[in-house]
Amino acid sequence: MIQSVRIEPFTAPPTIEIDRSAIERSDDQCKGIDAAWQKLCEHNPKYFNGGMLAFTGLDPSTGVISASVEQYKHHAVRDSIDLDIKLLAVTGVLVAQDADGQSKFLIGKRSPSTHRYGNQWEFGPCGGIDVPGLNIESMDFDAIVRELGREAMEEAGIDLSRTTSSPIALVHDDAVGSVDIVIRVELAQIPPMESSWEYVDHSWVTLAQLLQQIESSPEKFIPTTIAFAQILDAQTDYD
Repeated sequence: MIQSVRIEPFTAPPTIEIDRSAIERSDDQCKGIDAAWQKLCEHNPKYFNGGMLAFTGLDPSTGVISASVEQYKHHAVRDSIDLDIKLLAVTGVLVAQDADGQSKFLIGKRSPSTHRYGNQWEFGPCGGIDVPGLNIESMDFDAIVRELGREAMEEAGIDLSRTTSSPIALVHDDAVGSVDIVIRVELAQIPPMESSWEYVDHSWVTLAQLLQQIESSPEKFIPTTIAFAQILDAQTDYD
């Protein structure tokens, strides 16, 4: 297992409980955050500061994930000002049958302009979970799946509304401060793909092909995808 990656399997379908309590920071902290954020925006004008859910904990016995409401810039500046904020995100492991009946997984190559892991391959779609409306204090599994569906449509033009989804695990990437709810999605067939700025390429591969690519060029894949491909391999019955 990659040192910076931790995987917690779900024993129950995950739900998210949201704490909207205000987080106080000093004036000096705020000034430093704003200056670091400005530098990031100058480097990449696509950055946008908005609300985000930050992971604060998991109750393994119930699948309840605790989250607070933060601003994205407070997480994005962690290389210069680490506020110990972990982005709560969702990642899809999309599986579809090709014309020969083989199960294939979708991987996408991240754009060089993405904040982390530019030009590397990953399971996708993926992205941060949007903060729900003010009157919503919790999100059930169906709501989390809808967040994944939104990402799939935005990043690849894939409609997940008539698919079967099942939760797999919570994956921590301590190196970049992210925690992903990983969901397996079964598609009847390989769908057409649309391009977006977040992915410059994509591929549908068998698990064996993916593992071979990782073995030959591990630097081309993000750490969580490597770790999770190894988990899938261990769970697969090849007999």
